[in-house]
Amino acid sequence: MIVCFLRTQRFTIAILLLGFFLFILSDLKWGLSVSYIGRLLGHYKDISTDFQVQIFSRDPLIVYIDNFVSQDEIDHLLNISEDEWMPSMVYPGGKSHVDTSQRVSESALLPRDEIVLRIEKRALAFQGWRGDNTYIQKMKTQRYEVNGFYNFHYDWDILVKDGNRVTTYMVYLVANCTGGGTNFPRLQRPNDSRWCNVIDCDDDEYSGVTFKPRVGAAVFWENMHPNGSFHRGVRHASLPVKSGQKVGLNIWG
Repeated sequence: MIVCFLRTQRFTIAILLLGFFLFILSDLKWGLSVSYIGRLLGHYKDISTDFQVQIFSRDPLIVYIDNFVSQDEIDHLLNISEDEWMPSMVYPGGKSHVDTSQRVSESALLPRDEIVLRIEKRALAFQGWRGDNTYIQKMKTQRYEVNGFYNFHYDWDILVKDGNRVTTYMVYLVANCTGGGTNFPRLQRPNDSRWCNVIDCDDDEYSGVTFKPRVGAAVFWENMHPNGSFHRGVRHASLPVKSGQKVGLNIWG
């Protein structure tokens, strides 16, 4: 009798939680499918990490993910990057070249080994399947030394007709630095002081919101409106590293 009661209680709690998430989705105007939350609740047992999610902004959609990658995964990504570092490029109109007035860092294109594929699978599962065209670009690590930066830009390019990036993850692998935050100048800084663990609440040098580099954490955002038009609210920059080193992982979908 007690066992039946406990099972019934757990089932009731599960139904209430599902109803809550569906209510949240119906209230949001992001054009997201129920699979977004479905994957969030049901798929992570297969992808070897236990992370926490906080919605930072609804429009544009920006989500903060704590513990998106494990320390073992970070160590592996750094190891396979070591012999691949090259000067980072910019890509206006789809044409690549080095421009140190806009970007100073090193990039490493990662081979799609078992661990990289596992992280790729995690990134896909988090955002929900979006049909047969769902695609993750080959992932890159980015290394910023002192004075390294990436000036304000979008991850979409109005001159590129096909293949623009719908979603972005900025994942922090090394963060033993001052400076080096990810700044969104068109976002409004929240009043709730609890966000100060995640964003820089004392920075008066840059407008908007600056996410602090925190090892293992990720900032996820959508680069487009639900109708497919480009979202100008996601203009962002990697701020200059003042001391130490920052290494990030870019995941674009």
